[in-house]
Amino acid sequence: MDAVKPPRRFSFRRLLRHGRAEVRRSLQARTVSMTVIVTLAVAIVFSMVSMVSVRSSVLTQITSQSRSDYSNMVQQAQTSLDAADVTTTVQIQQLVNDLASAMQSDGSSNLVGVYLWSRDSSSARSIIPVSTEPSYEPLISDDMRSAVASDVDDNVFYQPIELPIESPISVNGSGTPGAVLGTTLEFGVAGNLEFFAIYSYTLQQRSLMQIQLTLLLVGVLLSIAIGVVMWLTIRGIVRPVEYVATAAETLAGGDLDTRVSVNRNDEIGVLQRSFNAMADSLNQKINELEQATVAQKRFVSDVSHELRTPVTTMRMASDLLEMKKDEFDPAAQRTVELLSGQISRFQDLLADLLEISRYDAGYAALDLVETDVRESIETAAEQVSGVAAARTVPIHVDLPNVQVLARIDSRRVIRIVRNLLANAVDFAEGRPVEVRLAVNRKAVVISVRDYGAGMDAGQTPHVFDRFWRGDPSRSRMTGGTGLGLSIAMTDALLHHGTIRVRSVKGSGTWFLVMLPRDPDKGEILDAELPMNFASERSDQMGVIGGFGVASSNVVVEREESHDTMMGRPL
Repeated sequence: MDAVKPPRRFSFRRLLRHGRAEVRRSLQARTVSMTVIVTLAVAIVFSMVSMVSVRSSVLTQITSQSRSDYSNMVQQAQTSLDAADVTTTVQIQQLVNDLASAMQSDGSSNLVGVYLWSRDSSSARSIIPVSTEPSYEPLISDDMRSAVASDVDDNVFYQPIELPIESPISVNGSGTPGAVLGTTLEFGVAGNLEFFAIYSYTLQQRSLMQIQLTLLLVGVLLSIAIGVVMWLTIRGIVRPVEYVATAAETLAGGDLDTRVSVNRNDEIGVLQRSFNAMADSLNQKINELEQATVAQKRFVSDVSHELRTPVTTMRMASDLLEMKKDEFDPAAQRTVELLSGQISRFQDLLADLLEISRYDAGYAALDLVETDVRESIETAAEQVSGVAAARTVPIHVDLPNVQVLARIDSRRVIRIVRNLLANAVDFAEGRPVEVRLAVNRKAVVISVRDYGAGMDAGQTPHVFDRFWRGDPSRSRMTGGTGLGLSIAMTDALLHHGTIRVRSVKGSGTWFLVMLPRDPDKGEILDAELPMNFASERSDQMGVIGGFGVASSNVVVEREESHDTMMGRPL
């Protein structure tokens, strides 16, 4: 029975990570998110500035109203006290009680408490303190009482206070704003009375908070509305660009008939028309190049085949002259030798061109036979030995002392090694050339290394290009045409192998020919090779792997090389 996976719990961190990835990936999401954030920030700042201004205005207004209301109560209370006809203490107390109740009921809606008491509590006719809201009486500070008690000019005193919180909304989180106003009333029979009134600004505070919440809500809704508008606007811009980008990827993938529909007359329409024009031009240029390439290949093939007969005739005539050159004078003998050498060079060039034409026509095929790879290497070295001897370049061939069997086309492998050796001898500058062999169950690797002129990093990528020569200005005894290494690479690719190269200017060049032991099993992976270069850098020539146990003990001193090889013998 399969276990049922529990549903994934909501994770704000996962949501935030997904949002960040979407913003980085999408221009539309990035633009809209930035617009919403900026709009919301502006709305918040505007709300805060507006609230400061509105709060200041409301506070000024409510303070003025409280002072006006208090002044009216003081005037009415003083008039009532002046007109009162009371003599006994009970009558005085009753008058004060009625006066407090009347002021509480007649005052403004912000009035929450009225407080009256005698200034001189030791007087025989002093009254019992009267308060309409005893719970707020502690809010009248001692400083306020002292100021009113010591006043002799009937001034009105004002002090801001904070009332206990009556709702979850307050100015600063500690209470509701309010004020205490106080003054002195003259009451002849009972002495002077201290009159205090407490005002609460709860209603105004609630109104301010409603205004603030409204501003914030409007800001949020405005941000959302602008975000939606921006999303739709950017979508109208990005969607056609995405279509063009997708078409460009398809075009880059090889579908040269890809085009985009032109349905706009603005800048996007210009982009669409420009893309189609570019695609048409690219398609035309590629077709022209393909036609030129086909014509070039046909020309090379036709010329190569047409030249075979006259070159063969020239070869026969040259051989005949070579046989009878002893009968000629020295000048004529030298002419015959030069003629024979140039005809041989022409034949080699013609053979290379014919081979290239077969590759291009797709007629090249392998003749796979299980062969000892060592024999192919020795044959190639023997074919180059004459040129190497003429250049005084020693070739050291170190091969395993056991058979290395592989299914190869020996003719092509001989040509690979011969072309690499000829190139190495050509640039060795009198220094040794080494040939070694590494093998495992999957592949064989043939190493050809010289310690000559070498190449810089800019030349190495072109070493297998057709007709490319590292130094065309220098005279070479081998008379290379620039096709040898290209043919060698093609022969290696036919075996599902490859050739890799590392070179350092002034230190020489190192080629590794990598061939599977059975080409029918497909290409080999780097991990399956018995040897490879230790670094991808072109200036690092060390290898990882091991050569086979050499059948000779030839030792070559390498004064200019400090490379190390890691591995173990076969």
